[in-house]
Amino acid sequence: MANAIDFRPIILAGGSGTRFWPRSRKAFAKQVLALDGDRTMIQQTVERLRPVAEASDIWVITNDLMATTITRQLEGVPSGQVICEPAPRNTAPAAALAAFFVEKQNPDAVLGVFPSDHVIADEPRFLKTIEKGIALAAEGDNMVVIGISPTRAETGYGYIETGGALSDGVLRVRRFTEKPNQARAE
Repeated sequence: MANAIDFRPIILAGGSGTRFWPRSRKAFAKQVLALDGDRTMIQQTVERLRPVAEASDIWVITNDLMATTITRQLEGVPSGQVICEPAPRNTAPAAALAAFFVEKQNPDAVLGVFPSDHVIADEPRFLKTIEKGIALAAEGDNMVVIGISPTRAETGYGYIETGGALSDGVLRVRRFTEKPNQARAE
């Protein structure tokens, strides 16, 4: 890698397997399904991140039911870096669990947290955004949050309330609301 920053992607791959039922199940949730081709959603996530990280630097947080399937699907990701959560507790505890393990390898690494089940239409633009975020995070004690403008009120996603501009296309985060109720989402 030409990048001098030690970047460690953390892929969140828990889930209950209910959104694509009957195709998905608890032990076979959507991220391990190939919904639009030969590659599963988690495989596509790893491939998207390969320009900015080696497979050996990628960590996956999942559950006991999917760990074996995920390990088999992710060539190059060490099986010891597919970690099972002791209990499902959402994004922050999963990221903290991975950070605990990464900190032992390199306390100065820049961590990136990515869902395993996103569809990204414009991958070159995504990659440029991620590279910009990695650089900004590496400049100091910065937390970078990347999002898109919503097209409708949705209770299944988190919302970023932005503040003032920092630089080209970068805004301060005023507040983040995780999966609000319908009234707040609206």
